[in-house]
Amino acid sequence: MSLAQLKQEAVDLSPAEQSELIAFLASIQVAEDDELRAELTRKIDDTTPANWVSLEDLQKRWAN
Repeated sequence: MSLAQLKQEAVDLSPAEQSELIAFLASIQVAEDDELRAELTRKIDDTTPANWVSLEDLQKRWAN
């Protein structure tokens, strides 16, 4: 299957299925990139509320 076909298949998925696919693809990238994994771990472990991002802000960022 070509990349163009995969992209079209992704367009045809429901929003919930697209979210699941996004999470799956992101998990692959994180698993293969030690630097990215370390950065995400640092951010997840951050206990300073001023550094946190709200879910709404995250959704806005993903939409752009």
